[in-house]
Amino acid sequence: MSDSDHSNGPLLTKDVHFPNWQSDAKAFLRRKNIYYCCISSPKAEDAADREKCVGYLWGMLSQDVKPLVKQHEDEPKALWEALEALLAPRKAGARFNAYKTLTSIRLREDETLLSLTGRVSSAMRILKDSRAKDFDLAKADEELHSVVLLMALPDDPKFTVLKGPFEQSSTDLKVAEIEAAYTNHQAFRTAHQEGDTNQLNPLSGLAMAATSSSQSNTALAVVPTVQTALCAFCGLSGHGLAQCYKFYDLLGKPRPAPISKKGSAAAASHVASNTQGQLRT
Repeated sequence: MSDSDHSNGPLLTKDVHFPNWQSDAKAFLRRKNIYYCCISSPKAEDAADREKCVGYLWGMLSQDVKPLVKQHEDEPKALWEALEALLAPRKAGARFNAYKTLTSIRLREDETLLSLTGRVSSAMRILKDSRAKDFDLAKADEELHSVVLLMALPDDPKFTVLKGPFEQSSTDLKVAEIEAAYTNHQAFRTAHQEGDTNQLNPLSGLAMAATSSSQSNTALAVVPTVQTALCAFCGLSGHGLAQCYKFYDLLGKPRPAPISKKGSAAAASHVASNTQGQLRT
């Protein structure tokens, strides 16, 4: 790539593989002697270079990417880091999607074997790029075991609530947590089939999916209540499961209106009732 061919640098769109674009952008900025502005803290004497660097960076972004990082349009280092965090997230959810893509590759009709090997290599590179820098063999084994457990479940609505939190997880996947959630889910289904739905709360699997416990190998997870400090589904504070928008979105239900503490118990009961219907066989 020459400056005469790409005077404004490589274009970044949502469809571009970010690590590839990042390598090209890095080379382009280095030729301009301003890449250091993307990796070092701003200094007064670097003001001119920072202005030049952020100008080039902003010019490389497509119209669908710019709104995502507009708050960083004046600072090259913050902009560079924000782009990586948004478009190349190093978290379990991104790797799970990469695993699914990699393992679903099949030889297409009229496709050459050379083309097939190229697609596999590209998918493998995306998987590697989504790993954290401290990712080691032990973590790879743990994650592969977890991914196989999740991918073994059919695309059936009754399993959506069970596997959804793991597929969207921002933390490392843990086999023990998945197995415990499966145990809870199966126990609830068995109890429901036998007509005893009071033995297990259908939300217990979600609680195990969203929280990490030193007792994750036990068969039963703690049932989430409205007094829980963190939401049992998304793991965030400030609201309970009954008010979790992500949980309602996953179930395809309308988002609830803000409620008072007095209405919390009734809302939690309503969520449990809706979830029970989702988990029925």
